[in-house]
Amino acid sequence: MLPKKHRLSKHAEVAKTTARGRSFFSQSFILKSLALPKTEFAKFTVIVSTKAVKTAVARNRLKRVIRQAIHPHIKQIKSGQYAIIIKRSAATITSKDLAVEVVEALTKSKLLKV
Repeated sequence: MLPKKHRLSKHAEVAKTTARGRSFFSQSFILKSLALPKTEFAKFTVIVSTKAVKTAVARNRLKRVIRQAIHPHIKQIKSGQYAIIIKRSAATITSKDLAVEVVEALTKSKLLKV
């Protein structure tokens, strides 16, 4: 689980990030990033709609997998607000593959300081 200071929880912040954020497309998700000068931490939210995944159990599993993949790299990620929007194809791949895809997407979008 991500620490509270690294969670993007307010509805207004999530809406602002999804509307004005820079998009990076992956096979299983869309990464929206918004660099704000006031933020000192990387803040994340994971969005899984019922249109993408029907059962609540599967939606929550995908959220946990994504957060668990981000957690070890949280200090190397540039500060800003990030929204990860899950696509339908994420439900069919394994947890390991999804975690690897998240780290690769952060690296390719130059958000993860290596």
